[in-house]
Amino acid sequence: MNNYILLTPGPLTTSETVRQAMMKDWCTWDKEYNEGIIMPIRKELLQLAGVDEENYTTVLLQGSGTYCVEATLGCTVKDTDQLLIFANGAYGDRMGEIARYYNLNHTVITLPETEPVTGKIVEETLQQHPAATHVAVVHCETTTGILNQLEEIACVLKGKNHLHSRCDE
Repeated sequence: MNNYILLTPGPLTTSETVRQAMMKDWCTWDKEYNEGIIMPIRKELLQLAGVDEENYTTVLLQGSGTYCVEATLGCTVKDTDQLLIFANGAYGDRMGEIARYYNLNHTVITLPETEPVTGKIVEETLQQHPAATHVAVVHCETTTGILNQLEEIACVLKGKNHLHSRCDE
């Protein structure tokens, strides 16, 4: 068997142990599934977001990446908001198509497919679009393998200096 390494998400190059774990059928009503897998993931997502269970919850979506992007944009961006979409490939372009479909107030910032979206680019764009309320960017533009610089972007959006390797809390 060839051990190919494909640097895109998905079960294409998962290890044998992961494939074996995937061999079990899970049902949404199984206690082991809900309490052992789903609830810990939901709690960890809240912790990651820095919010509490009293006021927030998480909803796990099962579907393609495009499905999740559509659900997120369709549910979080209001008519009065201004969305900036950074596109450096097919998936970024698709976010623009979704925004058009939902008639969202948006601007697509198109970069070459060989250029990652960086904190500096986001910072400069936000200065040109001060009314922006939301930013959308794909982490891994799998059509080209480009990794957009999420940590830098997050630091800019938190109002921190993007040149730091990590944002100060």
